[in-house]
Amino acid sequence: MQIDKWSVLAGLRFVLAFIVAVNHLPDFVPVGIWALVPKFGAFEAVLGFLLISGFSIGTSYQKEPKAFLRRRTLRIYPIYIAALALTCVVFAMEHGTMPSAWLLVANVLFLNQIVTSDSFVGPAWSLALEFWLYLLTPLLFSLKPSTLQLLARVSFVAFLAHTCGRTLFHWNYYSGVGYGLNLVFLSFIWLAGFRLAREPQRYQPILNEVGWMFALHILLAISIQFASSWKRDQVDQFLHVGIDSFALQAFTLLAVLWTFKRIAKSVGAQSSGSAALRLLGDISYPLYIIHIPAFYFLKQSGFDSPILYLAAAIVGSFLLSWGLDRYSQQRHQRSTGNDSTATQPQGNS
Repeated sequence: MQIDKWSVLAGLRFVLAFIVAVNHLPDFVPVGIWALVPKFGAFEAVLGFLLISGFSIGTSYQKEPKAFLRRRTLRIYPIYIAALALTCVVFAMEHGTMPSAWLLVANVLFLNQIVTSDSFVGPAWSLALEFWLYLLTPLLFSLKPSTLQLLARVSFVAFLAHTCGRTLFHWNYYSGVGYGLNLVFLSFIWLAGFRLAREPQRYQPILNEVGWMFALHILLAISIQFASSWKRDQVDQFLHVGIDSFALQAFTLLAVLWTFKRIAKSVGAQSSGSAALRLLGDISYPLYIIHIPAFYFLKQSGFDSPILYLAAAIVGSFLLSWGLDRYSQQRHQRSTGNDSTATQPQGNS
């Protein structure tokens, strides 16, 4: 019997969150052999998050549109508020004062990246994007499939343009983009996941579109880096050092695609949920947004083992999930009955 798709996606979410966490680890401690993990691409991990989020949100809204935003709020806010509190402690330790009330209110309301160009909880820049898309979900669900496809393609073109602009004009990375422009630059991949859930009869063609988007993203990134190396007469360095990172980033995106391909092939097959994978999926959200404060506290304590840093972040994430994520716990309790929707993951958050 196969493992059900939601458990598989939950496990994938944990792996993607782990890549993002290890990507930030060198800011706090020498990482040694863990230096390989960030080469799999923190941004590519975020793209995977957004695809999973769009897919699970599309499925959830389609099955039960009533009280959708209430369910989303119950899922994301308890742990997000805890992450804000932990980040406030870090801020106070660093600056000797608390952040302004205005800054906190803006972040609580997910106005970060709209009225600010960065997020108080660093990784929450992508969470803000997801929250905006949650608010738009009822509208998006009412649109024609062709309109959703057009919106996704326009967003992808904007993404490619911004990728070029980051090199040519030194535009900010997405964590430093304000005015809500991430909705323009990055909604394409969330919309792709949303379309996969909403249009199961076109699952494979939509997944093929995702594959082309991923391929163009990697090819453009390679081209930009190669041109930069050529300009600096560093082509040999690019071929010997840089190309391996792009290969691993491509591997991350291929793993995401393969997972969604596996989902399509498993339709109609007998499957069962995995409690272990569901647990990892529940941990992935707090791990994504609290790993930086966790690393900071370990550094202040003088520890220098990267394994200890990662273990502390994972254990802390488990405790937050166990103590605050009542919504997921209730879903898992319902899954002991025959509620097939109870084990659904809820995107990155």
